[in-house]
Amino acid sequence: MNSIRALPRIFIPGVEMHCPFEIPRAEHDKLHNVLRLRSGAEIGVMPNDGTFWVCRMDGKIGIPLTQYRPQTEPDIYITVAQALPKGDKLDDIIKSCTEIGASRFILFTGARSVVKWDEKKVGDKMRRIQALARESAELAFRMRIPTIEFRSNLNDILTKESGVIALSEQESVTATIKADGKNICLVIGPEGGWAPREVEAMKECAVTLGPRVLRTEHAGFAAIAKLLVP
Repeated sequence: MNSIRALPRIFIPGVEMHCPFEIPRAEHDKLHNVLRLRSGAEIGVMPNDGTFWVCRMDGKIGIPLTQYRPQTEPDIYITVAQALPKGDKLDDIIKSCTEIGASRFILFTGARSVVKWDEKKVGDKMRRIQALARESAELAFRMRIPTIEFRSNLNDILTKESGVIALSEQESVTATIKADGKNICLVIGPEGGWAPREVEAMKECAVTLGPRVLRTEHAGFAAIAKLLVP
C-alpha cells in the first residue's frame, strides 16, 4: 500500500470502526461519482476521534482494515475568534486556518463589522461553513474537524474564554504574539479595525504581529503560523 496520506479520505464522525459500516450517501457519491472509485478500492476514514482507518470499499459498505494514529493535530489548541468580515472572506479564513491548525472557531459581530447575521439564518450559515471546515480538514490530513460557534459580541469572548490574545493595530502595543500554555484564543477584528471601546476592553491581552497591518482574512493564518510552525 502507498502512503496513507495519498489515500482518498473522508470524515465519518462517530462511526463504529470495529465492524463493517455503511458509507453515508453524500460521502459515497463523492467517492463513487467524483473520484470514480469502485468496490475493492482502499480509502481512508476518519471518525473524528484522532484515528485514521484504512478501509476497503464493498459497494456502499466500508470494511475496516488497519488503524493508524497520525500525529497531525497541533500540540496547542487554538481557537480563532473572528469578527465577521464582508463577502466570501469568511470562507477563506475557515479554510486557511483549518488547514494550518486551528482547532475551534468563534464568530462574532464586532462594533465595526459591516456584516450582521440574521438570527434566523445563523443555523444555515453555520452549517455551510462547518462543511468548509470539514472539507479543509480532510484536505490537510487532519484527524479532527474544528468546531464552530457564534457569539454576539467581543465582551462575551473576553470574559468567558481563557488564554485570550487579541491582535491589535495600535502603535502603542508592543507585546508580540507567543504561545503561553496549550490553550490560546486568538481574537481578530473586522476590516474596519477595533472601535475605541473594544481597544480599551482588550488592552491587557493585546499583541502585535509587527509593524505591518494585515487584512483580516490573512491575520489569523499569519498568527497561527507564528504559533505553530517552527
